Amino acid sequence: MLNADPSKAIYYSSQAITEAQKVGDTGGSTMGQAILGEAYMSLGDFNIGFEILTHAMEVCPPDSLHLKACIFLHLSGAYLKLKDLHKAFMYVDKAADIYRAQNDSLHLARCYNARGLVYIQKPDNVRAEENFKAALSINRKMNNLSSLAANLNNLCLYEGNSTEKVALLNEAIAINRTLEKIWALGENYNNLGTQYFYARDYEHALAVLDTAVSYATKINAKELVADNYRYKSWVYEARKDYKNAYAYLLLLYGAEKELLMMNEMRQIELNIVQKHLRDKEQQIIMREQAYQIDFLRLWVSIAVLAVIVLMLALSYAVYHYRQKKKLVLLEAARQLENHEKELMALKLKESEHEAQTVQQELEHHRKELTNLAFFIRSRNDLLAQIQEKIKAGYKLSPAESERHLRNIYTYISQFSARDTETGVLIDEINRQFIERLSQLHPNLSGNEKRLSSLLRVGLSTKEIASIIHSTPKTVNMARYRLRKHLNLETDDSLTEYMKQI
Repeated sequence: MLNADPSKAIYYSSQAITEAQKVGDTGGSTMGQAILGEAYMSLGDFNIGFEILTHAMEVCPPDSLHLKACIFLHLSGAYLKLKDLHKAFMYVDKAADIYRAQNDSLHLARCYNARGLVYIQKPDNVRAEENFKAALSINRKMNNLSSLAANLNNLCLYEGNSTEKVALLNEAIAINRTLEKIWALGENYNNLGTQYFYARDYEHALAVLDTAVSYATKINAKELVADNYRYKSWVYEARKDYKNAYAYLLLLYGAEKELLMMNEMRQIELNIVQKHLRDKEQQIIMREQAYQIDFLRLWVSIAVLAVIVLMLALSYAVYHYRQKKKLVLLEAARQLENHEKELMALKLKESEHEAQTVQQELEHHRKELTNLAFFIRSRNDLLAQIQEKIKAGYKLSPAESERHLRNIYTYISQFSARDTETGVLIDEINRQFIERLSQLHPNLSGNEKRLSSLLRVGLSTKEIASIIHSTPKTVNMARYRLRKHLNLETDDSLTEYMKQI
């Protein structure tokens, strides 16, 4: 139930605690508190979870070693989330000593798995893998499916040999789907997405990460959702989709900020000290009422001394807490600064990509305009050649003149096809220009728009007349009418106006 749906685990463990307290079952109540604390941890409510686990440790019966070892394991996981690796190792080793003395292989496998998770944070992937494989071997022998799935998942928390790890994660998913463990499935799919990312299979990575977040949101698993945002930003950045990468970084920033506000864990330690102080004061009051009046002064002195000692301890705890809080705030500020730098880097990459695209388009249009200018020059050369051929025909006999004229006609027909292609090229080059011109002057005719396109590229009146099969005089008249339609003054340059559009 804990890995399947922590919310349900909270409900049922709370009911179990209530029933156990009614019948005076201290062991049952303590076990319920251990499960309740771990469930709150899984949902990201570290304050409540840590305080419940600490209280469970205090009320645990001294002779219930198995229960105490279970609480040690939960506390190890809690300190791992606090990044306090020393205490995480300390509590998991305490649990392992108890299970080893009881020859309890099943729970010893849980200790190996917990040690592997601490080594991941160290980081020491080699020793982490040794512990995970030791746990995996025990769980396979005992056919402990729940723990087996957890081992398979934990073996895939780091990069390397992605093909093998994808297979391990699929096995874990199959087990957890059978056991209906929603939280574990969310974690499995998150890790599967990262393995596809390491293998550069970005399509599969995004697909399984979408599945992961659907499981995580079902049970409001805040840590899983934050991890999912982080992994998606990696994938989109690798695909050079900087817009989506930036969007998921913003989501990650918000999620981590929310978790940071929830995770002021050191406040819990201060609450524990204050609780001990209240308990001690209550004990002193009860003792004062229980003893005879003859010992009243002695016990009052002891009570005052105890209060002084506890106040000194509290003062030290407050000082220690404030120092820790300063460090936490400094670390939070550093992380926020790093996130801002990452966001700025992504914005810069996106701007560079857009600038490169615009530059490529400009280069393409420049080449097309060069080809057009080359064609115009070749057309003028053609006209000169035709003129020379006609002059040469003056000297020929009538029979030779007819054949000579047919050759000239064929030569001109071949060039006409190229003339049509040139018109299409001009229209394509100036498509965006024509759209902007039409928005400014919607009443222009098609011929006026084409004349505007030719003026924009800097062609002379003679060159324009050659392209549209007209005379320079006709072109000048068309320029005059176009100037009137555009409401330009006499001193305004028609060509410069076109270039500015």
